[in-house]
Amino acid sequence: MSAKTVTGVDGREWLVSMKIMWSDRSEGFEHEKEGGRRAVIGIIVVLGLLWFALIAWKFQVAAVSVPWWVVAILLAVAGFFPVRWALRRPRRLMVEGGRWPDDDQGFGEAWSGYIRGRADAKAEFKQAVRTLQKRGTPARANSPLQPQ
Repeated sequence: MSAKTVTGVDGREWLVSMKIMWSDRSEGFEHEKEGGRRAVIGIIVVLGLLWFALIAWKFQVAAVSVPWWVVAILLAVAGFFPVRWALRRPRRLMVEGGRWPDDDQGFGEAWSGYIRGRADAKAEFKQAVRTLQKRGTPARANSPLQPQ
């Protein structure tokens, strides 16, 4: 989780934070790309069988030499999808505060939104900080941030 305290152009203090969401509680993120649990289990089983066949082939026939680049390609293919999955997890961007420094009453404002992908989330985080410093509010036209 990353967080930054920002003072707006009007002097109000805000806390901008971003947190990765490992459980997919929000709807509408992966429904178009995901085939469900059966598809994932099927792909893992087929990939495991292919690895087993390669290893069994290596030990059954002593004359077989598996080139290093075949192993490298298999490792790259096996590692691509978990890394992509981790990088494409949704992040929750929260902007809280908006109170005047001398005001002890009230809770201020809270804005939050979900952004898919690490790079997009970092860019949106920086945009929220810049918008607070220039306009004094996290709101802008195409922002995923919505008031709570």
